[in-house]
Amino acid sequence: MKTGIQISSLKPLLTSASQVHQAFEKISAMGCRYVQLQWIDPSVSMEDIAQALQDTGLVSVSVQEIFDTFLQNPDYYLHLNQLTGGTWLCISRVPARLRSRQGLAEFVETFRRLQDTLHAPGQKLCFHPVASDLTPVDGLIPADYLLEKMPELTLCADLYHVSRSGYSVPEWLRERKGRICMVHFKDGLGSRLVPAGQGDIDWTGAVQASADAGTQYAFVEQETWDRDPFDCLQEALSWLNSQVR
Repeated sequence: MKTGIQISSLKPLLTSASQVHQAFEKISAMGCRYVQLQWIDPSVSMEDIAQALQDTGLVSVSVQEIFDTFLQNPDYYLHLNQLTGGTWLCISRVPARLRSRQGLAEFVETFRRLQDTLHAPGQKLCFHPVASDLTPVDGLIPADYLLEKMPELTLCADLYHVSRSGYSVPEWLRERKGRICMVHFKDGLGSRLVPAGQGDIDWTGAVQASADAGTQYAFVEQETWDRDPFDCLQEALSWLNSQVR
């Protein structure tokens, strides 16, 4: 299982091409090689993002975006993922308006149509559930309903949301073996996010269970911080690397 950083962790520092390049340089200097792209300001051109990756030796494996935001400009995210060499186009969160049996059926149909647009070689679709996607809606758990209806689909599992939803992280991962392409290690103390491994989430067995489930990539993530974000990411990445065998 390969480790890396979810770029969403640095959203306020990704508003220009020069900021993106500087952030990628710092990430690369941590010994990080793999990243997932999200929340880079759209004013930064796709070409500048791709060049920054190339210049710093980073490899993007995925572009992620929230479902409703993605629908506003799907071509942008499709092209960004292709241009930056990503494999997975990762869509997150069933919107509140679709949290019903009928709505979930509509959500699945949208995902199927989107899957049909991924004609580029090597391009795949995955879903990133949040806590509301892991709790029952009219007797259905949205993330599992999506997996059931789309056998080819995989999940990018945010283990913070899994844990906060009351599941045993290792057990949840084992039950979805073969359906998890990526995981996010995010941690918190109460409602405050902290570097992975420094919060109140019980990570016992989680890293090994991720690997056993067939997960290819594990990313650390921390979207809010009260000290230097690069220090936070370095500490989180070092912790994760120490756990991976």
